[in-house]
Amino acid sequence: SDTPVELSAYVLRTYFNGNPAAGASLRLTGTLAPGALLVIHHPSFDPALFTPPPGSIVNGSVVNFNGDDAIVLERDGAGVVDQFGQVGFDPGSAWTQGAVTTVDRTLRRKAGITRGSVPATPPAAWELDTEWDVFPQNTVDGLGRR
Repeated sequence: SDTPVELSAYVLRTYFNGNPAAGASLRLTGTLAPGALLVIHHPSFDPALFTPPPGSIVNGSVVNFNGDDAIVLERDGAGVVDQFGQVGFDPGSAWTQGAVTTVDRTLRRKAGITRGSVPATPPAAWELDTEWDVFPQNTVDGLGRR
């Protein structure tokens, strides 16, 4: 954004294994400066791979993604503003499309995607390849940059 973003209006939720109820939630805090990014990482990440930028959030529950979960970003009063996966649908052990799988992979938004993915009503099948590039596990180049 070109303007500051008040993060306290946002909640990140993880829906594990097709469960329609969130299993973990994280209410964000603070203000994100214009053009800035926020990195949220698991406490067990390998510090030899990446040095988190100042202001990063360490969280072991909401970013405990194992390849088959749905992750949703909600904004108070606006509902879902972005999602990964499909809430309430269990894809088995991974989100898979063709030969692409999310188990033990690094996922990065495709270049040129500038808006969040908002679920259809009623929910449509979620498609991995429309907005996400998939890389080998622990591919961290590009993390913390837009």
